Amino acid sequence: MKMTNGHGLRRMGEAGFRCSLGMVMLGISASAMADSDLEAGLPGELELGTADSEQARSRHLALGLGVAGLPRYQGSDEYEAEPVPLIDARYGRFFARSGEGIGITAIDTDGFTAGVSANWMRGYQDDDVPRGIDEVDSALGARLFVSTRLWGAVATLAATRAITEVERGLLVNAVLAYPIHATERLMVTPSLGATWANEKYMISYFGIDATESAASGLAPYQPEDGFKDASLRISASYRMTETVSAWGAVGVTRLLGEAADSPLVEDDTHAIGLLGFVYRF
Repeated sequence: MKMTNGHGLRRMGEAGFRCSLGMVMLGISASAMADSDLEAGLPGELELGTADSEQARSRHLALGLGVAGLPRYQGSDEYEAEPVPLIDARYGRFFARSGEGIGITAIDTDGFTAGVSANWMRGYQDDDVPRGIDEVDSALGARLFVSTRLWGAVATLAATRAITEVERGLLVNAVLAYPIHATERLMVTPSLGATWANEKYMISYFGIDATESAASGLAPYQPEDGFKDASLRISASYRMTETVSAWGAVGVTRLLGEAADSPLVEDDTHAIGLLGFVYRF
């Protein structure tokens, strides 16, 4: 939710809880990335090199740390480098995975997977955006997902609705990935993604109300629902040893429609990059 003076006391009372919750979820959802950026680059546990056997698919743990280069907010023309935790853990139907959150896989067959998870929807700070624009709170989201494997490709459809800041709205993300075993140690995965957002999300993230317009000098803007962005990613994991893998990703995201038309948007196309190392237990 964008801040106004009337919400100050309530926000102070909630600050400690949100800070603790945010730190926990940050480690799982890698929320330093834009909402769809990391998920588009991490189509599954294969990316972290953990699913090389039936037993590994049902029970594994991989932890690591990376550095990501990304825009300060969606539409910013300024970039920053941030540490990003890389996590891929599974025990039976329970999982915790970067980009997908903490959840349960309800259906898991060779060709089809479906489940639910709790994930983090990233906002932005008021010092990231033009002066006079209020910050947007990050929110805990409930995520439903389905994934199918066909002819070597992996197609995933996920919907995430904010549950702690309901005005953050709803995101629907679709990703088509094609993992390629280039060598015994190297896996390369190109992927295409697109994200649709409902009106609540578009207004909370890209909208400008009358007060913000007067303070910032930007025109008032009330976007409607629609496709928010499209992305292209190439990620790769290289198994250096039996337990250590290097992981990296590069890609580009293009804002679309009413998201791209927002006066907040300084550049409707942004690049992302990530490099990290993962240790498999």
